[in-house]
This record gives sequence, structure tokens and C-alpha cells, in this order.
Amino acid sequence: MPLADRLIDATARRPSGWIARKTYGGPLGAPKGHETVFDEVLDVAGPLEGARCLEVGCGGGRLLERVLAADAASAAGLDHSPDILALCRERNREAVERGALELKLGDAARLPWPDDAFTVALSANTFFFLQQPELVLAELHRVVSPGGRVVIGTVPGPLPTPSLRNWWVWVWGSRMHVYDDEAMRSMLDAAGFAEVAVTRSSRSAEPLQLVRAVRR
Repeated sequence: MPLADRLIDATARRPSGWIARKTYGGPLGAPKGHETVFDEVLDVAGPLEGARCLEVGCGGGRLLERVLAADAASAAGLDHSPDILALCRERNREAVERGALELKLGDAARLPWPDDAFTVALSANTFFFLQQPELVLAELHRVVSPGGRVVIGTVPGPLPTPSLRNWWVWVWGSRMHVYDDEAMRSMLDAAGFAEVAVTRSSRSAEPLQLVRAVRR
């Protein structure tokens, strides 16, 4: 594996060990700046009272914690890093123990849940690392019940020019999969979603694309 891939996996795509604990195991439960993304994703998602929620790429579990605090009936999270999933479980231990939260290790292109299992599916700061977005969207369409909604918070394309302000483009940009608003809308349409809305955040310090769609 190239050095760049190892660096990106260790810091963001599949964190593990002490880096995972430092980044996702602290009081914030996520890297600095992610809380604003979670704010935006939850705003776009709307009321969650009584919802059955899935988060794809649940990381350290901070967004799931907020979902449950918003009176969701239940929640589930998927991640492909065992170390990150352990941190998510530790952060949400009480919810796991009472059966309100289910956590699974797996691949977003093969979600380990049955059809129509959820009324809301969320993804924050994950979509840009998915190598098979069409398969993931098809899986989200399958596991969300008719009338349910999907919300994605991701980095839009094209990426900004690398600079001191946009230093992260030098580090992670070469391995990120990003799409302009029309391309994102087309992918959601092709996956069978309706009422697709793609907007940009005005609050996030970094570029943030927000997607909301409804399962037909």
C-alpha cells in the first residue's frame, strides 16, 4: 500500500490504535470541526422523534449520541474500523446495553440489515471515501423504508486549490471522491430516490455539501 494510503487510513479513512483514540476517543468524539457538520446534517434531517436511524460511517459515535438524544426510537451504526467501532460502543455504552443502539462492523456497499429497516439514514464525513458510491446508495435505498429519508454531509467537488487555508487538500485530496451538485443529484436519482435536494453549508469552515432525498 502506498505511503499516502497508509497515512490517510491511519488519520481518517480507517483510524486505529492510538490515533483513533486521540482523535475519536476524547470529549468531542470526533475531529475538531465535525460537530458543525453534525449540526448541519441534523438540521437537514429534521425531527427524529420516533425514527429508526442508521448512520453509515459512524466513527466515534458522537452523531449517534445526538440522534438518540433527539428521541429517535432506535439507532444503528456501521463502520469498517474495529478500533473506531469499539470507541463508538464505549461512548454509547448505555444505549447499547439497553438495546437502543446496534453497532456492526462491515462494508457500506453491503449493509448487514434487512429491507426497510430504517426510516432515516445519515452519513457525515464518510461519502467522500466511498469507492463504490452507486452501490452504497442502492443499499441505502434498500434498507430505508418507503417515505424515509437519507441525508449526506460530504465534501463537494471540485476540490479547492491547495493553499495554506486549504492544506487538507494536499494531505487527503488525492484519495477523496467528490462530486459537484449535479453529479450528486444524478447519483441519487439513479438509485431511485425522490425529492433530491443538494445544497451547500454557509456555516461550516470547510466546503460542505448537504444532500437530502426521500425513498420512493
